[in-house]
Amino acid sequence: MENHIFITKNIYKTIEDRSEWNEALVNIAKYCTDSSFGGASLIPLDEDMSEWRFGSNQDPKTEELYYNHWRNKSPLSVYTRKKIENDFLYVDDSFLSDKQIDKIPFYMEFLREFGVRRIHHAMFKTENGNRFLLSVQSPDGLTIQSSAIIKQNLTRIIPHVIQAVGTGISFNKSKNFHEIFENSFKEMPFGIALINSENKIVYANNNLIRMESDGIFIKNNTIQVKSSDGNSKFSRLLSGSGDIHNPIKIKTETDKIFFAKVINVSSKMEQTRMVIFSIHRVNSETEAILSNLFLTASQSKIACLIANGNSIKDSSLKMNITEGTARQMVKDIFVRLGVNSQSQLTAFVKNISFIA
Repeated sequence: MENHIFITKNIYKTIEDRSEWNEALVNIAKYCTDSSFGGASLIPLDEDMSEWRFGSNQDPKTEELYYNHWRNKSPLSVYTRKKIENDFLYVDDSFLSDKQIDKIPFYMEFLREFGVRRIHHAMFKTENGNRFLLSVQSPDGLTIQSSAIIKQNLTRIIPHVIQAVGTGISFNKSKNFHEIFENSFKEMPFGIALINSENKIVYANNNLIRMESDGIFIKNNTIQVKSSDGNSKFSRLLSGSGDIHNPIKIKTETDKIFFAKVINVSSKMEQTRMVIFSIHRVNSETEAILSNLFLTASQSKIACLIANGNSIKDSSLKMNITEGTARQMVKDIFVRLGVNSQSQLTAFVKNISFIA
């Protein structure tokens, strides 16, 4: 029999790489049945979790048998509709005699294809409410008495499986969310950080890290401002809900002016917010320079509004034009300036403002 500690380590490897479940299920089957000829599968009971479907047997036929046929034909399928009151619900087919099993098409398919005999299920629900089934199939030749041993072993490891699946789902959601965030904001011309509900930094782009020389720095995984007045203002900003329309002005010890704002970010993981530091707001001369050299008067105005952090919709309201007209103006600006994104437009306008 596989060592219990080895099995649990194997299970927890799946948290960072869920493809490890295939190998983990091979070892779970060996551990539970004390044999190399059984099988195991992890089956999500929610349709939208199909990417968490894994089996110990890599034969493509297992996809059909593990995931579809058991629902329609297994005598245990009725239990999957039961409410899970405790940590998990264990059921097996020991209530069926060998003669009965030999006449049930579901078992005949398993015997014919994989040489397995009986089914042992542990149904559980993660903290996020996702329902799963860990199925162990004992090899042909094991007796009903062997089911007691399989139940004992399966019951011993199922808490680790529940923990690994729940944590793994959260880890993958977090990883995907952060990757999308990083790819979207790493080149933005602002200092940007993603913070959690405790104001701890989850991600910071390079521009924010470079602001350390200007008095905005990261310490103990939190954003801090070197000047006491600036740090006080920033702390008050974090304690509120944050308003993209009313950024606060922070003066650092180097006498550099920054504008900071906090935006709530939609995330399934936890309460998450984005902190943005802008080196300066576009000054009054910028609009005139843009109008004289590059754009029309109205194009210059909306370009400056966007560079100051306004959305296209908010800019259209401030200019008393329709949102559709505003969007078309931005497209025309892109063509005139040779840029292809609002971040590039903002960088262009900021550079003009700096010169002005």
